[in-house]
Amino acid sequence: MKMPKTQTAKKLLTALICGGVLTLCGTLHAQINTGSDGSDGTFNPVTDTVINMTDHPNGIYQYTSVNIPNGVTVTFIPNAGNTPVYWLVQSNVVINGTVNLSGQPGYGRQTANSVQGGLGGPGGWIGGNGGPQATSGQGPGGGLPGNSTCTSGANASYATMGAASDCNLVTGATYGNQYLLPLLGGSGGGGSTAYNGVGGGGGGGAILIVSSATILIDGYIISSGGDSGSSGGNYDPAGGGSGGAVRLIAAKLSGLGSISTGGGHGGYNSSNAGYGWIRFDTYENDYGGQLNGSFTQGSQYIIIPAAGQLPQLTVTSVGGVAVSASPTGVLATPDALLSAQQNNPIPIVVSCVNLPLNSQITVSVKPANGAAVTATGSNNTGTLSSSTATVAITIPRGGGLIYATATTAN
Repeated sequence: MKMPKTQTAKKLLTALICGGVLTLCGTLHAQINTGSDGSDGTFNPVTDTVINMTDHPNGIYQYTSVNIPNGVTVTFIPNAGNTPVYWLVQSNVVINGTVNLSGQPGYGRQTANSVQGGLGGPGGWIGGNGGPQATSGQGPGGGLPGNSTCTSGANASYATMGAASDCNLVTGATYGNQYLLPLLGGSGGGGSTAYNGVGGGGGGGAILIVSSATILIDGYIISSGGDSGSSGGNYDPAGGGSGGAVRLIAAKLSGLGSISTGGGHGGYNSSNAGYGWIRFDTYENDYGGQLNGSFTQGSQYIIIPAAGQLPQLTVTSVGGVAVSASPTGVLATPDALLSAQQNNPIPIVVSCVNLPLNSQITVSVKPANGAAVTATGSNNTGTLSSSTATVAITIPRGGGLIYATATTAN
């Protein structure tokens, strides 16, 4: 059984909203300390640019200023940890061109890679593979694959539920929160189980842009989910990937551009996966452009939370087998291997940080093939700062992914 990266609680504790890593003045025109040391210099591309994030394993870029001219498109190659993108900028950010973190469409049956799901944008998850052994889309809101009675894959969800597929296959669950703490990308759509079925779309990526002065957007920031792969006649489609996340923090936001975290198309009825999040944290909002996603606005100036500042869940063992300390959630390299003789139900141990005791802990298992299963328990051992929940769940045979989420009363 393979494990994904650490998941965090669905709802933030109220106390966290009053916390922060910045000291801010109360005046309208107060500056924001982005924490940037300027080591990445000025980002001012003059032609289309692909940022390979390999040399920034934490995804953090520390610019003096950013200026993306009209007609210039910036895209990304995710790093090994598939982190979101963090732009910490000492002065103004001007985007007249395009910043694109969208998930990729699934492959179609007419290509050499006819069963592969689309890759997610940086911080997003990959779509499920297609074909008779189709798989679920990865991520907390990943769509299920088709089954013996309905070969179409299900759409993914994020801020909103993805639309039901053509035969009402259940979509992925919603997750995350309006503050985008932590910053998460979109999930992948489920693959089609038809012969030579198509792959699901990848989830949109996630980006945080912080300026000490003004962010001006007259161009585009796009973090859409990827579409289902095409089958030629568009029959037996896969699920679309859910949209990603865009969070902007600045003393002032302005412009007449467009920001989109829409879901990918997932079928011949053009059903869509769920929207991602768009969040503005600013003193002065003069932005008058288009917003396509679940939008919220406030004055939450936590930029990158310090380690241990937010609630955190970690699946530490499955059936007594310790999980890798740095889980990848990649099926080809299991983070935990169970004996075939292991009897169900199997205990899953979840370590909890900064979570009230007796919170509801939900463990979800998404097999590589077949329907997902869930079970609930509570963190009834330990303290607020460090507690443990043990949840017994019946796990199908074969590889798959395990996610843990929590719901608090606050």
